[in-house]
Amino acid sequence: MRFTQSTPVALLMIPLAAISTANAEIAYSQTLADLDSTDFGWFSHSEPRATRNFKHADNFQLSTPTQINQINWWGMTEGVSSVDLENFDTFQIEFYTSRTTNNNRIKPDVLIGSESFDINQTNTVDTGHRTANGAIKYSHQITLGSAVTFDADTTYWISISARSIDGSGDAWQWLDSDLHGGASSSWDFANSRWLALQDTDSAFQLVSVPAPASSFAITIGLVAITRRRR
Repeated sequence: MRFTQSTPVALLMIPLAAISTANAEIAYSQTLADLDSTDFGWFSHSEPRATRNFKHADNFQLSTPTQINQINWWGMTEGVSSVDLENFDTFQIEFYTSRTTNNNRIKPDVLIGSESFDINQTNTVDTGHRTANGAIKYSHQITLGSAVTFDADTTYWISISARSIDGSGDAWQWLDSDLHGGASSSWDFANSRWLALQDTDSAFQLVSVPAPASSFAITIGLVAITRRRR
């Protein structure tokens, strides 16, 4: 499910995607302090593929009830056929509740929100960093059409996945972040199940941008689930 090549370590801070609203607040952040420190990334696709046939999700908790309407994330192509994102045309953002398995591992459970965006809508920025095989590491940013409110101290999951134009071509990788507990999950399309993983975390931010007074944000009712702290 993963792909890596070694790269030299350079002490460079990760560039954040531009946040256009002055009052925006980063409610949750899993980023990478040094973008050259790893080429690791989870394969993550919104539809089944001939190869790299997975969709990835990562868990998070917020300390207070928070409305989220902007997402920042980092990723790249695996770089076999090309170094850019020419094999991908859309990104999908999904939110799930969480469940605990019999062996006390956690997985995504109920889908509570989903939106898809044309890749041209994701404010794609070349970070200037490359993998060992030359693939460009990109940052992305989208504003959700409908804001989602999350409860405090409750485990949720976010899945970020790309749609491949050629399912046998390059796979998309959601770049690793610095360690935030290591729990994550991948949907195995071949066997139609979420896999509970304990490895590393993915690079993303959840941003709360106050809406104008005339705007109407939809809050998705979230089911009660087991409370769990990271």
